[in-house]
Amino acid sequence: MGLAAGLAGCGTSGGNLFGGGQSQSPEAAAQPAPGVGSPVHNALFGQPVQAGPQALQENLCPRIEVRDGSNVWRQGGDGPTELRYQATITDLARECRIDGQTMIVKVGVEGRVLSGPKAEGSARLSLPIRIAVTRGLSQPIWSRLYTVPIDVPAGSPNVSFTQIEDQVAFALPPPEELQNYIIFVGFDTMAQPQQRQRGRQARRGH
Repeated sequence: MGLAAGLAGCGTSGGNLFGGGQSQSPEAAAQPAPGVGSPVHNALFGQPVQAGPQALQENLCPRIEVRDGSNVWRQGGDGPTELRYQATITDLARECRIDGQTMIVKVGVEGRVLSGPKAEGSARLSLPIRIAVTRGLSQPIWSRLYTVPIDVPAGSPNVSFTQIEDQVAFALPPPEELQNYIIFVGFDTMAQPQQRQRGRQARRGH
C-alpha cells in the first residue's frame, strides 16, 4: 500500500540523530548496501536508471543502512501482551546523481506494521522516520524527519508502508571523502514527545 508522507521538520544536530539509537557496529558497516539494479531497488523505485552523464558508479554512492537501535517503533505498554502496534523497517534502497557541485540521492524505505494483542479496531498511526547523511558515524551533513501516516484496518494482522525521498542533497565532497559518507534511516523515537508538545501548544492557541 503506497502512502504519502508529511514533512514534520528538518535540520541537523550533533550527537545521536536517532532517539534510542546506538553507534553502528563493525559487523553492520561490513554489510553491502543495496544498489541500483538490486531486487530491493527495483521493488521501491522500479527498473534501474539508464546510464548517463549524471549516473554514478556504485562505489561513489554513499552506503545506506538502518541506524542501530532505530529499526523498530512500537505503541503500547511494556511487554508483548500490552503491544498495540509495532513497525519495522524491512528494506532500503538508494540512487545517486550529481547536479553541478551537489550530490542528490533518492532514498527508498519499506517496512511493515504489525497489530498486537491490544490493537483496537481501525487505527491511524504516524511513524516518525528520519533520513540522515553523516560523515563517518556521527558528523551530521543532512537530516530530515518525516511523519508517515499509516492506516491499519480493523482485524488486519499487518500493513506494509513505503516512504520515498528524492531530494536528499548535499555539497559534493572529494571522492576520497565520499567513501566515508553514510545514509542512515530509522525511527526517531525522541521526536514523538516534541510533536505531541507542539500539538498541545497549538490547541491552547485557539
